[in-house]
Amino acid sequence: MPGTIRHARHDPMPGTIRHARHDPPCPARSVGAGLRPARAGRSPAPTGRAHSPAPHGPGTQSRPTGRARPRPPPARHNSLVTWDAVIVGAGPAGSIAALRLAAAGRAVLLLDRRPFPREKVCGDALIPDAIACLSRNGLLERVRRQARALDGLTARSPAGVSVDLSGTFLTLERERLDALLARAAAEAGARFRAARVTGVEDGAPARVRLQGGEELRARVVVVATGADVSLLEPLGLVRRRAASAAAVRRYYVSDAPPDRLLISYDRAVLPGYGWIFPLPGGRVNVGVGVFSPGGVSLRELFDAFVRRVPAARDIASAAREAGPLRGAALRCGLSGVDARRGAVLAAGETLGATFPFTGEGIGKAMATGEIAADCAERALAAASDAPLAEYAARVAALAPRYRGYAIAERWLRTPFVCDLLARRVRASRRLRAAAEGILAETADPRALFSPRALVASLWS
Repeated sequence: MPGTIRHARHDPMPGTIRHARHDPPCPARSVGAGLRPARAGRSPAPTGRAHSPAPHGPGTQSRPTGRARPRPPPARHNSLVTWDAVIVGAGPAGSIAALRLAAAGRAVLLLDRRPFPREKVCGDALIPDAIACLSRNGLLERVRRQARALDGLTARSPAGVSVDLSGTFLTLERERLDALLARAAAEAGARFRAARVTGVEDGAPARVRLQGGEELRARVVVVATGADVSLLEPLGLVRRRAASAAAVRRYYVSDAPPDRLLISYDRAVLPGYGWIFPLPGGRVNVGVGVFSPGGVSLRELFDAFVRRVPAARDIASAAREAGPLRGAALRCGLSGVDARRGAVLAAGETLGATFPFTGEGIGKAMATGEIAADCAERALAAASDAPLAEYAARVAALAPRYRGYAIAERWLRTPFVCDLLARRVRASRRLRAAAEGILAETADPRALFSPRALVASLWS
């Protein structure tokens, strides 16, 4: 039947990472160097040193512990190569899925429409959930060496009321982060190829069509193509094609960059916010994002943010522009796309994994990549599509976390409410702790964005 998994071999326990180092499909270059593409039909490179499973928890890294077993080549099916998994999209979701499956001993092909390095519009900030995911996958120290560490964020209300909050953050341009994650997947044994995918079909095996007519086959396909859901439409998985939000950003180089993240809920940008995020090497990411963006000129919003917010105005006037204004769409709220059809899984922003209200999506994308890889590995091990059927249920189980963020996003639409909240957070230890918990994603936004929370703050 369609989606059934056959001819699979199981290596480690699901959910663990054994970073197997192989003769890498890409050379070990600095972040930003291009990954060498693989030709279709070539098996992953064999053997090398293996790493023990990555323990869970902040700051832990996997360590070499011997040799890996040879990785099985892709199976042959009607004279065509059949991969265990083809991952379409080498962003955080796709690369983490490829990393975990390759480390489990699977024959994995990771596709992206552009070779690395390639630019990606984003705020470039990693908050605690993304940091924890990097740690689980043995990548935290590798990212930390490239990133800038920050321990504070300033939130500014429409009336200019500022609130300083503590937190743990890393910033790193997505161009560099995505290259690092894709390289880690390649070092674990995945093959990388720059190719434009024109279609995906469910089946046993599933099929992935490339521009030019070439066809690839795989037992599992993970589609992680960001806000672009065009590959999922023919499969009947798309219930809402329109994006949930949109954002633009410009890089600057400053001789005196800020030492904190800044988020501004300026009246000109609501319902949305502007940001100033310092990056490594004196670079600064300045941008705006707006929810429900229909008919909005993002360039005009950006210009208004730079003109109206003193910190943004200072950066724009004193720093040097390091590139043009670039924009991107976002899919938020874990809605609009169904998670699975047969052997095809949607992951990351394609699935709508970005949070409403914050627009944070890197950690959520990597988490769905982990879930997709776990379900795919168990399906391959069992030679059954039953574990793939669990993927949609596991994604649906994340939905309650999104509800509070959707409520908070609605509160953003009223400047008076934003100002009131900022003043109460400044005055209330309880609300300040709630705001810092929302930043760390350890607290539901309804702990702050609710009438009960505001009333309770009057006595705390």
